[in-house]
Amino acid sequence: MSKVKGSIAILGSGETSPNLVSVHRKLINNIEGKINAYLIDTPFGFQENADELVEKLVEFYKKSINIEIKLASFRNKKAINSINYFEMLEEISKSNFIFAGPGSPSYASKTWCDSKIPDLFKNHIIKGGNAIFSSAAASTLGDKTLPVYEIYKVGLDPYWEKGLNVLEIFNLNCTIIPHFNNKEGGTHDTSFSYVGKRRMDTLLENEFTNIVGIDEHTGLIINGENNSFEVEGIGNVTVINHKEKKEFKKENTYSLDQLKDLLPFSKEDIYQNKVNKNEIDDVTELNEKIAKLKLEIKNEKNYSEMFDTLVTDLISLRNSLRDDKKFDESDNIRNLLEKLHIVVEDDKKSSSWSFKDL
Repeated sequence: MSKVKGSIAILGSGETSPNLVSVHRKLINNIEGKINAYLIDTPFGFQENADELVEKLVEFYKKSINIEIKLASFRNKKAINSINYFEMLEEISKSNFIFAGPGSPSYASKTWCDSKIPDLFKNHIIKGGNAIFSSAAASTLGDKTLPVYEIYKVGLDPYWEKGLNVLEIFNLNCTIIPHFNNKEGGTHDTSFSYVGKRRMDTLLENEFTNIVGIDEHTGLIINGENNSFEVEGIGNVTVINHKEKKEFKKENTYSLDQLKDLLPFSKEDIYQNKVNKNEIDDVTELNEKIAKLKLEIKNEKNYSEMFDTLVTDLISLRNSLRDDKKFDESDNIRNLLEKLHIVVEDDKKSSSWSFKDL
């Protein structure tokens, strides 16, 4: 892999706040020669106030950073292969500084992944350009993208979207989670970019990825030329892998090798729990029976009759599994019954049960 000459800053939030002005200045000041800066509006391109957000960001760079930043507009993937699209690619390819920030992580990743943007970002940094990605844009930089709105606002079951994997140029295998320490929920957990720890745990159980969590108003700066990284702002950067959880604090410069060791590319480090359809159907059937029983217990008083029905249904399900030669699953049901001191007796035609003598 080519040596990376540029730098990237990944911000947890607060891209225009006083806490992170120093990050913008640092990456701008590291550029030799005339600044050729571009703002990419994709993450918020779907919003009705997109033009207003562009104006605010342009004004921020003019007043707080003292540079002119131009717009490289790419608001909809329907523009791919249009003249405007290729103009945008050309503008970014000739720039030495890129900024992309707030909006929707999933909208940004879906739009960018279908375009030439991922390779453009990688080549930009490899060749010596600098870039700052904040909030929604930051979420897209790793192996996966967290669809925050779909999970937190719409209520979809936790899942991952594809990421741009820009960080692979630094040999880092991870997913970026901005707003890592968010507390806006008050009485409910909105850490891990609003989805909360419980739902993040579910995500990682279903499909694991190393995590780099960046606190709000905090920046992770990676310098490819110096093979180093540092933390700026008011919070920390947290790395979570299979083995450990490690925090990196501000006012220190670390060797990038530390991150590479924590976030390696290896078959053991990213895996997906796979369950075949038949197993899902079996589990679903059993869960349905248990749910029905719980409801019946709430509404009925004849517990003895219901218990008999449950055991009979479990034995019937066990026999069906045996007929399908799913012996491991059928043995699991038998073991469950034995824990309840229930003995199952099988003959050629049927099965019966009784309580074990204690």
